Amino acid sequence: MYILVVDDDQYANTLVEFVLRKEGYEVDTTDNPRGALQMIKKREPDLLIIDVMMPYMNGFEFATHLREDKYDIPIIFMTAQDAIESKLQGFNIGADDYICKPFNHQELVARVQAVIRRVKHNAELGNSSIRNGQFELFPAELKVVIAGSVSITLTPTEMHVLRMLMGSTGQVVDRDRLLAEVWNDGENNSNIIDVYIRRLRLKLEKDADTPLHIVSVRGKGYKFIGNTSEQSMVAESSIYQHSTWSSGDR
Repeated sequence: MYILVVDDDQYANTLVEFVLRKEGYEVDTTDNPRGALQMIKKREPDLLIIDVMMPYMNGFEFATHLREDKYDIPIIFMTAQDAIESKLQGFNIGADDYICKPFNHQELVARVQAVIRRVKHNAELGNSSIRNGQFELFPAELKVVIAGSVSITLTPTEMHVLRMLMGSTGQVVDRDRLLAEVWNDGENNSNIIDVYIRRLRLKLEKDADTPLHIVSVRGKGYKFIGNTSEQSMVAESSIYQHSTWSSGDR
């Protein structure tokens, strides 16, 4: 696996390169996004580790530029900013993980391994697809097809979340399971899940604020509904609950 590290701190670059090379990874480093882009054009890495605070173009801007150019390279942001708003911004751009400086070397290796496992798992899925009602997910191609015609492109993490939901037909997938399997995170960092559920709803729902396919189950998690009959039941249930709450308010 080939990893490219982008950080204007030469000491951090050297340290990350040393730690990951010890684990058997091929690692290159650069101290600026412009140089990184030239390297990516010559050889696309399997994973990018990008520092956020860099001069001229920060890590978020660089990652946004890559996504706009249709690069789907897995990204781990590395930064001293540990505020939840910063993390959410990174995940909104399409990051696969986020590690705060200073970090333990073992934590860095664990997060890299978790992202690479997800990438390998996606590749092992081959051409197999998952169908749920009018939706068909093609994990290896990072796309979901609606009603056999409309095709929507997903990021690797969006695909992984949707695969778990669509693969659990009629069942609620709880938040802790999503955190553990998608982000390898034992902490109840529900904000990350909310970001990705919102992103999937914006792509798959006619109205992301009134979802009929990716529905919340209060206090538990989420359930995917692909067929029309279940959608009607969800809609009727929402109307009933709303009228009940309104009557109670009066």
